[in-house]
Amino acid sequence: MSSSVVNPRLKKALSLELDNLANAVIALAEVNSGSYNISGVNECVERLAHQLEPLEPDTIEIIQSGPSPVVDQKGFQVEYPVGKTLRARKRPDAPFQVCMFGHLDTVFDAEHSFQTVTRNGTRLNGPGVADCKGGLVVATEVLRYLDQTDWGSEVGWEFLVLPDEEVGSVGSKPFLAEAARRCDIGLGFEPALISGDIVVARKGILNLYAVVRGVASHAGRSRHEGRSAIRGLAALTGVLETYNEQPGITLNCGWIEGGGALNTVPDFAIGGYDVRVSTMEDREWIHAKVAASANAIAEIHDIEVETFWPSERPPKTRTPELERLVEDVCESAAEIGEVVAAEDSGGASDGNDLASYGLTNIDNLGICGGGIHSDQEFADVASIPVRAEITARVIRRAKERHQRHS
Repeated sequence: MSSSVVNPRLKKALSLELDNLANAVIALAEVNSGSYNISGVNECVERLAHQLEPLEPDTIEIIQSGPSPVVDQKGFQVEYPVGKTLRARKRPDAPFQVCMFGHLDTVFDAEHSFQTVTRNGTRLNGPGVADCKGGLVVATEVLRYLDQTDWGSEVGWEFLVLPDEEVGSVGSKPFLAEAARRCDIGLGFEPALISGDIVVARKGILNLYAVVRGVASHAGRSRHEGRSAIRGLAALTGVLETYNEQPGITLNCGWIEGGGALNTVPDFAIGGYDVRVSTMEDREWIHAKVAASANAIAEIHDIEVETFWPSERPPKTRTPELERLVEDVCESAAEIGEVVAAEDSGGASDGNDLASYGLTNIDNLGICGGGIHSDQEFADVASIPVRAEITARVIRRAKERHQRHS
């Protein structure tokens, strides 16, 4: 295969540009872009669009995404607005189409203490430097490189950057579905594992909320007249936690709120749960079990229990096509003297949704780093040349295979 040439041209070129690469990451990460910080997300969109202009895409679109459904502190499902999606396309009529995807939102809101980017050599510490603003810089460099090759003209690309990945991409799913219909493979730029390894299968993620309403009463004089919402929520949570014994399923109660004065039987409580499933059968099982458990707790304690599932991502499972793309990544790494292994993960990404829409994809070709979703997040700028070289080789391999089978 002609892509087996060992000379890592892109890696060598980018290794001389580490300061510029670091500055490109910092330019995105220095702006707070928590999922619901609309102005910050949109500023990052504008900055990334500016970074893309020298690539001369045929189109650069900045499109408003739909709202994100959440359950508020009063127990009602509401919709929060999010920022805009960036979609750039080049050579849309080329015989082979690749979707490059990532996101600009982070888990750190505008009031979070973790706001500053610091640099020590090639290591950056800051919000989003790994997840996934560093990855977006990797993707940009790969796209730039395509125009410098003798085969890049045969590759059309769509660069899709979402504003709401960290909250489920509910409002952006239509853009993912459109890209899946147009493209032949997907390459995502979530951060690599700390080792540089990639993820194959991913669990699906479901957000569950339980809203419990009881009856208030004086805790001393008329305790017997009240029905405690907190007691009901505690009972339900205890039952839900037992589902962790089911293979392929994890459930975590991450947030609870309710009650008020200590001398009042609480008439309201709410719990939020992170649920992960390995298969669609697991998803159907957990939905049924939660409904049955909620009904049983409501009857036992004579209270109201309402459940909401505001956002879901389907599981991303192993397929022959995905295994083949994984081989492309591992073999491309080996060509330049790197070792990249593959493993499954409990985490989810936009790659889950793209896979559910029929697009085979690898979704963590981004920068190497760690500590994501914490104030210890870091990224190694020196990994950008390596990740970009591997990605470019994967595109060429996939293109040549596509041509052979067309």
